[in-house]
Amino acid sequence: MVDGSSQQQRIAQFIEEMPKVELHVHLEGAVLPETLLSLAKRHDVDLPAKDLEGIRDFYTFVDFDHFVRVYMKINDCLVTPEDVGMITEELGNEAARQNIRYLEVTISPGTLVYIHGMSFDEILDHINAGAERARKKHGVRMQWVLDVIRDMPPHIREAGAKFAIEAMDRGVVALGLGGTEAKYPPEEFTDLFGMAREAGLPSVPHAGETAGPESIWNALKLLDAVRIGHGVRAIEDPELVSYLAENRIPLEISPTSNIQIGVFDSWEDHPLRRLYDAGIPLSVNSDDPPMFNTTLTQEYQVLVDRFEFTLAELEDITTGALEVSFLPEAEKKTLIQEFQVEFGELRERLGIDEK
Repeated sequence: MVDGSSQQQRIAQFIEEMPKVELHVHLEGAVLPETLLSLAKRHDVDLPAKDLEGIRDFYTFVDFDHFVRVYMKINDCLVTPEDVGMITEELGNEAARQNIRYLEVTISPGTLVYIHGMSFDEILDHINAGAERARKKHGVRMQWVLDVIRDMPPHIREAGAKFAIEAMDRGVVALGLGGTEAKYPPEEFTDLFGMAREAGLPSVPHAGETAGPESIWNALKLLDAVRIGHGVRAIEDPELVSYLAENRIPLEISPTSNIQIGVFDSWEDHPLRRLYDAGIPLSVNSDDPPMFNTTLTQEYQVLVDRFEFTLAELEDITTGALEVSFLPEAEKKTLIQEFQVEFGELRERLGIDEK
């Protein structure tokens, strides 16, 4: 008979070492606390805290509006294109530490264009340079979802969407929509996403996080969304749950983020298990990992600890995320095969026979 604690330790080790993929992580929200302090000192930016403990307290959110204020303070510290390249490389380094092999990273260059007067081109050049440094060191592959921020002025939003289309040959694989969802509904962005659709750039807006099911319906109907960022409030509409399952519309779910910003009051209220059991494709993600004091590895552990997912289901979610990624089909097939082999070898090495 296998000791329960020993089995738990082996499952935790499996989760730590398993190959992973992440489809919903924000570059600016992945800035490490120590990096934020260093950038603030370099650029003489006044932060509400001067040490790591204070920054972690600063990251303790009370609601989504508070989250946005914290997020903007981070952007205040990203003053030069070199800063953006540095945090991209650091994201790749952290991904390698967790054995995250492929990421579709959400970037919001319009914010930096608006705040600091950088150009879209120089931002993306340095992001790509940072990603290439990480790829050479670790083999981590990153591509970009360029986010239109709802709260930005219209001319910045339009410039961002146009740039995303122009940059499709420079790693931009989709157009996203972030910011204050309840205040700026999808119908205000039909022109921008129509322009992207005509150019062949997929739509992956945030929806159904701080606004309800109608936001998701409109993202699907008006913005032609092929994946939904978050989407957890679909659970409030059984018809929508059925539609997402029948049409295989993936949700990019970030469990800890949802709890931290108050989308749900408790883990018991979170619908992740119900959405998965309903047959909706979903990926698990960290969103803004240091800001929520989490990692993608911890998010996978949450699935086991809070929602009783099996390792076979974690493997299914991981390979499913690759399937709905924007990698070329040949690369998807190769990575899925590699992951499946590694899952089997890891199970054998750790002596795990749970299915």
